[in-house]
Amino acid sequence: MLVRKGKWLGKGNLLVGGSSLGVDVQVDLEVSEDEGGMTLSGNLEGEFSGAVSIRIAPDEVGTYVIDARVAGMAFDGVSKLESEPNLALLWNAGHTSSVSVALFSPGGGIGCRGFWQEGGRTATWEILFQLKQHVVGGDNVVSLARRRR
Repeated sequence: MLVRKGKWLGKGNLLVGGSSLGVDVQVDLEVSEDEGGMTLSGNLEGEFSGAVSIRIAPDEVGTYVIDARVAGMAFDGVSKLESEPNLALLWNAGHTSSVSVALFSPGGGIGCRGFWQEGGRTATWEILFQLKQHVVGGDNVVSLARRRR
């Protein structure tokens, strides 16, 4: 599974069908784990802003179930997360909206590429998530690690 515990910052582009230029998006996520799975919580910023809350848990047949709330939209679905690319298929309660997501490792983070479709409207996105690095500061502390901005 590519997703792991920590604080992540994602930056990318969202392209809504019919437009020629995409809009910038930024996602600030914290991933936590417990005995039943993992929770991703945070915020989506940009033209389509809102809260993000995603629960991922293994099921009895070797896949993962997903309960996702993103910017006021609610989706449930299934995923395969044991090998790359990690794939997920999500849908809303009325099955009028669907989302497909692929996660992969481009080097230096996690790439997220996906499609959303509802009633003839389509949106696509590409986002690169990178683990945030916290630099410990103090009068007698020196950090030799590179900072990520």
